[in-house]
Amino acid sequence: MKLIQVLSVAAALLVSAASADVIVTKGGSTINGKILGVDGGKIKVATDFAGEITIDQSKVASLTTDEPIYLTLEDGTTHLGPVSSTETSLSVASSTGQANTTIDSVTEVWMPGEKSPTTLRNEAALADLKRKWAYEATFDLTGKTGNSESNGLGTSFRATLQGPDDRLQFFARANYEETDDAKSADDARGGVDYTNRIGTKYNWYVRTELGYDDIKDIEQMYTVAAGFGYIFSETEKRNLGVRGGFGYLYESYDGDRDATSSASMDLGLNHKETLKWGTWINRATFTPTIEDFGNFRFDLDSSVDLPLKAEGWSIRSGVNFAYDSEADVSDKEELDTTYYIRMLLKWK
Repeated sequence: MKLIQVLSVAAALLVSAASADVIVTKGGSTINGKILGVDGGKIKVATDFAGEITIDQSKVASLTTDEPIYLTLEDGTTHLGPVSSTETSLSVASSTGQANTTIDSVTEVWMPGEKSPTTLRNEAALADLKRKWAYEATFDLTGKTGNSESNGLGTSFRATLQGPDDRLQFFARANYEETDDAKSADDARGGVDYTNRIGTKYNWYVRTELGYDDIKDIEQMYTVAAGFGYIFSETEKRNLGVRGGFGYLYESYDGDRDATSSASMDLGLNHKETLKWGTWINRATFTPTIEDFGNFRFDLDSSVDLPLKAEGWSIRSGVNFAYDSEADVSDKEELDTTYYIRMLLKWK
């Protein structure tokens, strides 16, 4: 009885060994397993003793497969069939006949039912060329009771369609706050920004933005601009660019004040830095009117995103400086400074 069990195990091992692909290295080592593919001079093999391993193709003397596989050779031809080899040659028994070559002439190998490494690379490259949407939204709600009563709401949204050579952004933000039943903040902005590359360092852009600020008596603000930009740095960790152009600025006000309607300059800065513990983001615009450089608008938003454990969620802490040189005409402060801590959600 024991002899039968031993013979059964031995037979199973022999069948297993017989059905395995075999690789013999130039150093004389024999590796039994399943050849998963060949690409870039590397052979991937699934083994029982070490899992998936990678072998340099240049160090292989021969390989044999028990099942058909696809092989692409240096001359561009592709063959499907089981492989056998000697110390000097490699043979593929395909349905159209036997093809003889060498191991060094094999550029790719893949399993039937799967895609070739070249096809996978081409598909990945095409996917990178496609424009992709990305979204982010922030929200915060504040309140205070005691010596004074206050409550506030801040929110923003940004949708970005990014391609390899251009970027389209839709953005909006709003703030509202009441202190002792009187409005202390009531403003909103929204717009569209489009950038298109010219080579690796330069780009051109067009943008438009509109909004209002009830505290500064601005009934309506509208600007449109176009120009060129320069990219100082664009890596996985840092993006830094500036731009400049010309446009048109319009502001209408409550009361008897004359509206601002003038051609303007348009200057901007965009900076994004990926740090070990978060992401630092700076966006700034400076818009002076051409007829009077003392009439200008300046907006700077600087924030840090701290990721949370929940996927897509972060905490955004930052400060926004919004300066309107015309605000003092109606006894309003020119500079509004907003400090905020907001929940941030990103998704694609």
